Amino acid sequence: MQKSVSVVVTILFGLFALPALIFGFYLVACSVRIHTTEVYYVEYPYLAVGSGLVILGAGIFCCALYGASRRGFYRLLLPVGAVLGLATLVYIPDGIPHVHRSMIQDSNYLSSVHSFLGVWHDANHRFPKNEAEFLDALRRGPETWQNRVKSPPTESFYSQRGQRLPYQIVVVNDAAGPRLDNVSDRPGVIYYAVSTDQQQYWVTMTGLLKDTSSTATLKRLIDRPNEKLLVLSPSGYDCPSPGH
Repeated sequence: MQKSVSVVVTILFGLFALPALIFGFYLVACSVRIHTTEVYYVEYPYLAVGSGLVILGAGIFCCALYGASRRGFYRLLLPVGAVLGLATLVYIPDGIPHVHRSMIQDSNYLSSVHSFLGVWHDANHRFPKNEAEFLDALRRGPETWQNRVKSPPTESFYSQRGQRLPYQIVVVNDAAGPRLDNVSDRPGVIYYAVSTDQQQYWVTMTGLLKDTSSTATLKRLIDRPNEKLLVLSPSGYDCPSPGH
């Protein structure tokens, strides 16, 4: 009877180890994939964090095993393992590489583009018409604000085969709206569409919906497949209807 109770308790408290083990093995698998294939990925210490979570999961299971099979002090290992398991559950949603890396930097980049293009328009009475003028706007923005803000980074948080990918600017002239199709599979490509009179512009960007993927897609509001596309325009962030 005592043995049966120990087995049941071990199984119940051992379940707290599953989140750390599952997420840890997922990150380890991501690490293997990015080093053996041509996939794009969000920059993140996959192997280190994954290995740490696997070790943590094994430790939680050991707490359940020793706490259930032994007496005295060892019984305290049961709540310790449970707390560690619950803490892992809290960490996982905020620890996803894609959410905390690419989304934040891409959002900051687009915010800088929106602000600096406005400054450039105030000085030139039009928006940039080519890549050189677009980059000039990003360079001159901080100067106008006495360097209280910095120019956006040239490198994205996306990588391939260990190499960080730079942001790539693609200019679409004589545009009547944003570029929403025929976009690159590469993440970090910025489509700057500007009207014929250079009084309107639209910016869209490719990114990853997964931590590792062979194909990028246009950025969404919060990087979720069911969210609307993110389009930057002089009025701010626009949300095209699903049919566009």
